[in-house]
Amino acid sequence: MNIQPGLDQILSLEPPLPRPRRRRGLRLTVLAAVALGIGFVGLRYFYPHAVEGEILRPGMLNVELQGPGTLSALTEASVSSRLQARIEELAVDRNDVVAKGETLARLAFDDLRGEVDAAEASAHAAERGVGGAQAERDRAVATLEKARATHERQVALLAKGVASEAGLEDALAARRQAEADLARAGRAVEQAEAERDAANARIAVARAQLDDSVLRAPISGVVVSRTHHVGEVVTPGSEVLHLVDPASLVLTARLDESAISAVQPGQAAEITFARAEHIIAGHVLRLGREVDRETREFEIDIALDALPANWALGQRGLARIITERRGPVLTTPTSFLVWHNGRPGVWVASRGRARWREVTLGETGTERVEIRRGLDAGQEILQPGDLYPFMRVRLAGSAT
Repeated sequence: MNIQPGLDQILSLEPPLPRPRRRRGLRLTVLAAVALGIGFVGLRYFYPHAVEGEILRPGMLNVELQGPGTLSALTEASVSSRLQARIEELAVDRNDVVAKGETLARLAFDDLRGEVDAAEASAHAAERGVGGAQAERDRAVATLEKARATHERQVALLAKGVASEAGLEDALAARRQAEADLARAGRAVEQAEAERDAANARIAVARAQLDDSVLRAPISGVVVSRTHHVGEVVTPGSEVLHLVDPASLVLTARLDESAISAVQPGQAAEITFARAEHIIAGHVLRLGREVDRETREFEIDIALDALPANWALGQRGLARIITERRGPVLTTPTSFLVWHNGRPGVWVASRGRARWREVTLGETGTERVEIRRGLDAGQEILQPGDLYPFMRVRLAGSAT
């Protein structure tokens, strides 16, 4: 029996299945993507973005050089001992102001005074010896003069036939003896004077050693360091104190050798120290005449018109030297420069759109650089950031 037609009839009575909605969802997705794309394009190219910038105008440009440096002193002194001795007294400490010749420290040398007294006593004795030797010489001179007179008288008497040959010989012998005594007395005076001079030299040495036990300020200035304390033993040549004349402080800055022809003594300078906002004025004092063979840098000393409230030798600073003042010229902040394929350029706002313009640079200052070609006065230049070509822009703070 064939039942297939009956099944077909039953199946034909079932309700039809719902049609898939894939096409409708696809249309919604496409519409959403189109809307997002339109919104992105509109936001990217039609909505004006406020951008920091400035209007290009002619102005003065300070052509400057910039280099790091350290604070140093042209006049400083190391106070050290010439003796090995114990420090008995320290009269000063760090930051104390001292005058030239002022006593800074004393070393314990109790036996030096005794040596000076002994040397002075020896000198007094030697001086008396010189006096005695001179008296003996004077007596020898008188004896010689008497012997000469007697000899000359015997010669005259012998010529007259009154004196004998024996008397003449005795007078001659006495004269020669007196001459020898005088020579011996002269040598005794010389020896006594030499002993006196030696005694005086010993006095000078003892007094110098005694004076070396007192350390005095070789210059007027400020005590910047103290390396020993009372009771410590110092050796010859070891530093006890370090002095600096604040009036001689300079910033020793380093510049590339290419700038050596642009720097001249007397040029104005500005100095800033690390983590200090205050700018100190100064001027170029002198140029170094040696270039470092490795870094190819040379040094300059910059005199400070005023000192910072707190300073220390070796303190790091930054020097800005004004080598020339040009103008009026067109300039842009150096931070506005954008390099493409090795060529400098600046973003400008042209008809409300961002465009990159290639420029030719001129002299450079610390914060601004001269624009010689590529831009005109009155153009709006933009601070680079997330700019892209044809971006709708307006200067921050201006009307839409």
